[in-house]
Amino acid sequence: MIFSEAGQKIFELDRVGAFIWCKLGEGSSLGDIYRGLAAQGIDEHTAREFTRQVVDVWVDRALLEVDWRMPTDCAFSAHLGRHRIDIRAANPDLLRRLLSPFSVSDQSAGGDGDIAIEAMMLDEQVFLRAEDSSISRCEVDALAPTIKAHVTERLIRNIRWVFSLHAASLVNDGMGLLLCGHPGAGKSTLTLQLVDAGFRYAGDDVALVGGDGTICGVPFALTLKEGSWDLLSRLHGDRYDATHCRSDGVRVRYVPIPDAQNESFSAGWIIFLNRVASGPTELTEIDRLDSMRRLIEHAFAGDGRLSQTGFLALRRIVAGAQSLQLTYCEAGEARRLLVDLCNGKA
Repeated sequence: MIFSEAGQKIFELDRVGAFIWCKLGEGSSLGDIYRGLAAQGIDEHTAREFTRQVVDVWVDRALLEVDWRMPTDCAFSAHLGRHRIDIRAANPDLLRRLLSPFSVSDQSAGGDGDIAIEAMMLDEQVFLRAEDSSISRCEVDALAPTIKAHVTERLIRNIRWVFSLHAASLVNDGMGLLLCGHPGAGKSTLTLQLVDAGFRYAGDDVALVGGDGTICGVPFALTLKEGSWDLLSRLHGDRYDATHCRSDGVRVRYVPIPDAQNESFSAGWIIFLNRVASGPTELTEIDRLDSMRRLIEHAFAGDGRLSQTGFLALRRIVAGAQSLQLTYCEAGEARRLLVDLCNGKA
């Protein structure tokens, strides 16, 4: 049995668990443990799975401590909107994977960022530690999407923002364009098209809203699912062919966009996407009340509630922008119509 001083509990271990615990206490590697279990008649796959399970449980219950000593040369900082993210990794390969979802970064981490994350490998799993010492885990292939999801959640909960919108955001001649739509509506594909047309990229997934109604995108690298990879190849060749796997099994690729918009902006156009199987591409104007109702469907706050301050900010956004529904089936035609709209030709 083992005693948890932190949890003030006693745990009883079975024979295999006790073997793993004692081997870890002796400083044995996980490979040594697998071979030791094999000598007891346990096949390698079962040994790996069971060892991973018990180690995860022991770490969660503070029975084991992870060695978080990091090399000083495996770190970088990234800027997302008005936030700085500091990330450290245990080795260069992890660092390369962690860089994938960020557009702009420098190879240093000063330790004074708004969000700090450390990453290390244990067997085939990545362990992640946040600045509040909370620990999470993921598979190596899912590391980049996991980091993106973690940072996004932390930004949404920041008290600087009254609520957030599930929307892509771009800037044209100083005015913001919001693309709102449910998953699969084509936000990221249209964003890629509009960046190619000269719009300034601000984010492809979440937009943060301040109390004054100004908006700040979260300019991660543009995230594209398989349906957009052909377009990506036509526009950028094979420079961005590294594939990552989200927790839901969806495969994605990341496209870093240089010179992203990191400052807040005011919305000039709010576009609600309606992707259809066939038919003409057209823009339909939406009245302000309907626009507010639709935006609330795409809004979320850190505490799960839209505050009075948030509602007033939402009203300011809608009052200062033109709201339209874009019905389309072909992204190229949608791009042409949006470019004409923002240039005053539609």
